[in-house]
Amino acid sequence: MVIMRQTLACCTRIREFSIDFAEQERITAYDGLESCIRNCQSYDNDSATSRGDGDVTDSLNDDDSRSSSSNNAFESFSSQWTTKKRDDQGSCDNGNFYVKGKPAYTIQFSDVETMKDKFAKLLLGEDVTGGSNGVSTALALSNAIINLAASVFGELWKLEPLAEERKRKWQREMDWLLSPTKHMIEFVPAKQSGSNGQRLEIMTPKARADIHMNLPALQKLDSMLLGMLDSMDNTEFWYTEVSSRAEEKSTRWCLPSPKVPIAGLSDTERKKLLNQGKLANQIFKAAKAINENILAEMPVPSVIKDALPKSGRESLGEDLYRILTAESTSAEEMFNSLNLRSENSALEAVNRLEGAILAWKERITDQAPVRRSWSFVKDPISELDKLEVLLSQAEALLQQLKTKYPNLPQTFLNVTKIQYGTDIGHLIMEAYSRVLLNLGYSIWIRIGEILQVDISSNPNSSAAAC
Repeated sequence: MVIMRQTLACCTRIREFSIDFAEQERITAYDGLESCIRNCQSYDNDSATSRGDGDVTDSLNDDDSRSSSSNNAFESFSSQWTTKKRDDQGSCDNGNFYVKGKPAYTIQFSDVETMKDKFAKLLLGEDVTGGSNGVSTALALSNAIINLAASVFGELWKLEPLAEERKRKWQREMDWLLSPTKHMIEFVPAKQSGSNGQRLEIMTPKARADIHMNLPALQKLDSMLLGMLDSMDNTEFWYTEVSSRAEEKSTRWCLPSPKVPIAGLSDTERKKLLNQGKLANQIFKAAKAINENILAEMPVPSVIKDALPKSGRESLGEDLYRILTAESTSAEEMFNSLNLRSENSALEAVNRLEGAILAWKERITDQAPVRRSWSFVKDPISELDKLEVLLSQAEALLQQLKTKYPNLPQTFLNVTKIQYGTDIGHLIMEAYSRVLLNLGYSIWIRIGEILQVDISSNPNSSAAAC
C-alpha cells in the first residue's frame, strides 16, 4: 500500500510538474573555439602593415602548442566549457520538454508540405510500399540527416559562402529532424512535502543528460562552420573549373583548382586563412570527440558479437599479433612495423584491432571471478595478466592509427552499431556529429590546398612554417 501511495503521488506530481527553463536550463559554449572566432574576426579590422611574417609564425607556434597539449580531445573539449544563461525559455508540460524561441527562418506553406512529406517517409521507415521492410525510426532519422548534409554541402570542393536557399534548407530541415530530442526526458529522484507534512520521494522529469550536453555543443559547432563559409567572400583566391588542356570538340573538365595572385596572398589574407584553418581543425577535433563518445556508449549488437571470432589472436591475424607481442615496443614503433600503404590498409588494421579488443575485454570480464578463486595455483604471470598486456598494446596501437589517419571511414563495429541501433537520441547525435566532423575536415583540407598554392607562388611565404 505504501508503494502504491507513493506511485500515485509520483504520477500526480508529474502531471502538475512545471519548470521555468529561464532559471534551470543552461547552454554550454566552447571557450577555445569562441576565442578563435574572435581572433579571426579581429584580423579583418587590422591593417596589413601591422602583420609581419614573424608575427604569423609566432601565432602559429602558440596555437599549435595549445591545440596539441591535450591527447584526449573529448577531455580538452569538455574542460573548456562555461555555462551561461540561455536566451530562449522553455517549459515542461505533461512530462515533455519544449524549447520556445523563434526559428532563424520564416516558415512558408511549401515548408509545411515538405515537412509532411519528409516525416511521412520517416514514419514509413524509408519503405514507400508501406510494408514491413522499413528500417527503424532511429536509423531513418540518422539516414535523413546524412542525406540532407550531402544535398546541401556535397563534396565541398570550393571554399565559398553557401547559397541562401541551401543554408535556409539546412537550418529548416535540421530543426525538424532534431525536434524529437526536445521530447526526450529521464526521471530523477526528488523530495516533496505532502499535505500532511510528510516527506515523499518522487521521480521528476528532466532533459536527457546526453542530449542536454551534446546537442547545444553540436549546434554551436554547426553555426561556427556556417560562419566560416560565409566569411569566404571577397577573397584573394579563386578557382578554375576547366583544365588548361582542351580538345577541338570537347573540353576536359576537372575538379576545381585553387588559384592565387602571382605574388601570392597578402599578409592579411594569409593570416586569416591560417587561423581559420586552425579553427576548422579544432571544430573537427571537437565534433570527432563527441562522435566517438556517443559510439562508445552504443552497445555492440548481439548478432554481430556472436559472429565475431572469440579469439583475439584469430581476429588480429599472425602479423598483427606478432607486432603486439614484441617486447619493449612503443605505439609509434608498432605503427611503423605495420608498413601501411593506404587508408584501406589502415582501416583493415583498425577493424582487426577493434575485434580483438572486444574479444579480450569480454574474456577478461568473464574470467575475472575465476582469477580470484584460483590465484593461489596460478603462475605469477597468469593468462589474464597476459591478456591485459595485449589489450593495453592493442588500444595504444588503435589510438595511434586514429591519430595518423584522423578521417578514416567508419569501422565495421561502428557501422553495425548504427545499423542495429534502436536508441533514437544516440543515432541523431551520432549522425549530426559525423556530418559536422566531415564538414570541418573538408574546410580544413581546402584551406590547406590554398596555402600550398600560395607557398608555390611565394616560397618565402610565412605559411610554409605551418
